[in-house]
Amino acid sequence: MSLIPAWAPNLHPLVVHFPIALLSAAGAVDLAGLLAPDRRPLRDTATWLYVGGAATAVFTYFTGYTAAQAAAFSPEVGSLVDAHADRAFTATWLFAFFASLRLAMSYILRPRRALQIGAFAIALAGLGALAQTTLLGARLVFEQGLGVQAVAVAESAERMERAPAQPVERAEREDPE
Repeated sequence: MSLIPAWAPNLHPLVVHFPIALLSAAGAVDLAGLLAPDRRPLRDTATWLYVGGAATAVFTYFTGYTAAQAAAFSPEVGSLVDAHADRAFTATWLFAFFASLRLAMSYILRPRRALQIGAFAIALAGLGALAQTTLLGARLVFEQGLGVQAVAVAESAERMERAPAQPVERAEREDPE
C-alpha cells in the first residue's frame, strides 16, 4: 500500500502546506507573545509551533528533493526548480536551527527582552525565506504546471454542451419532531 494516492505525482504536494501553516502561525503567536511579555504560554506555544514547523519543513524539503530528482525539466523550469530548492534549503535549515534556539529560550535561558526581540528578527528572516520559497513553488505549479495533470478543456466543454441543463432542486428538510 502506497502513501501516495494515485492522483498525486509525489508526496511533496501533500505535505508542503504543513510547514507553511505551522511556521506562519508560529510567527503570529510569537508576535503576540512579544506584545504581551508577561504571557509565557504564548512564547511556549510559539516555540512548539516553530519546532513542529521546522520538523515538517525538513520532511517537506526532502520530499521536494526526491521529487525533483525523479523528474526531467526543460532548462527554464530547471532553473526555477533550482531557485525554489535553494530558498527551501535556506528556510528549512534556518528554522531547524531557530527551533533549537527557541527551545533553549523557553526551557533553559532566562527570557530577556533583547533576546526575544533578536529571536523574532531571526524568525522574520526565516519567514521571508519561506515566503520566497512559497512564491517560487507557486510559480512552478501555476505558471509551469509542475505537479498537476493536464485537463482536457475541449473535451470537457464539448461534454457540457451536449448535456441538457438540469434545474437544481433544493431538498426540503423535515423537522424531526
